[in-house]
Amino acid sequence: MSNATLSPEDELERARADYLAISRGGHLYATEDEHLRAEHDAWERLERALAAVKKAEQTG
Repeated sequence: MSNATLSPEDELERARADYLAISRGGHLYATEDEHLRAEHDAWERLERALAAVKKAEQTG
């Protein structure tokens, strides 16, 4: 993993792509519960990234 800090917009795009991959990849998880947990965590990350972009736009 890189130590580079992503811009809020780049983090949002990355979080969105990761969420979609997890959401569509339920068959890759051992159980439905594991998939739901991963999807929930990815959604929370996406929400945080979106909030960071909105904050940057307001202060920018």
